[in-house]
Amino acid sequence: MRWFRADLHIHSALSPCGSLEMSPRRIVEEARRAGLDLIAVCDHNAGENGKYVRKVAQGFPEVLMGMEIQTAEEVEILALFAEEKACLSLQEEFYALLPQIRNDPELFGDQLVVDAEDEVVRELEKLLLVPVPLSLAEAVERVWAREGLVIPAHVDRVPGGVLGVLGLLPPGEWPAVEISPWMEEGEAVRRWPELGGRRVFRGSDAHYPWEVGRAWTDLYLRTPSFTDLLWAVQGKAGRLVRPSAPWKEAS
Repeated sequence: MRWFRADLHIHSALSPCGSLEMSPRRIVEEARRAGLDLIAVCDHNAGENGKYVRKVAQGFPEVLMGMEIQTAEEVEILALFAEEKACLSLQEEFYALLPQIRNDPELFGDQLVVDAEDEVVRELEKLLLVPVPLSLAEAVERVWAREGLVIPAHVDRVPGGVLGVLGLLPPGEWPAVEISPWMEEGEAVRRWPELGGRRVFRGSDAHYPWEVGRAWTDLYLRTPSFTDLLWAVQGKAGRLVRPSAPWKEAS
């Protein structure tokens, strides 16, 4: 086994807040530049561009399907999947549940599905940057039903972070959490002692190409795969999780 570098929180041009430069090809180029071994594309309540990032990457880096789900409590969680079918079926389910609010690209940004050749496949019309009308518990259950992995996103942050928004970790299984790119791990544990003993991840939450890999998580694994990641989250078979130092913006 050895250490692998992972960034499991990257947005693409499908997120309205994501840069149009975040095409599958550009994401892979930036991930390689940053020395990443494992990445996940987690757009807001959607995961479709992940399959094209996978096609471009061809295993270098390894790409997990994912999405960043915003629940009725306005808490955000990362949902990661080994299989495209599981992720895309959840996207379809969530899209049907989203309120009938049409996206205004001038106000919120474009929501583009972009293929491996950087061609626009289609544009999603409903606004993705709104809560799915499901509680945190209900959203988690739907991910688990598809054998996905849930990691609460940037837990310290307001808006979106479960600790920042709710002030606590709700009852349930939360073996791993993600902290913001700039949050000191020790400071996070000092503020929220319930983080102690959990696997702490850090992702870039990249919305622009230069942000990919600005923060990451080192994973001690046999292979950069979903199964090994799951074992690391569960603390099994010697797998380890070690967040990078916090990202500090250049002055």
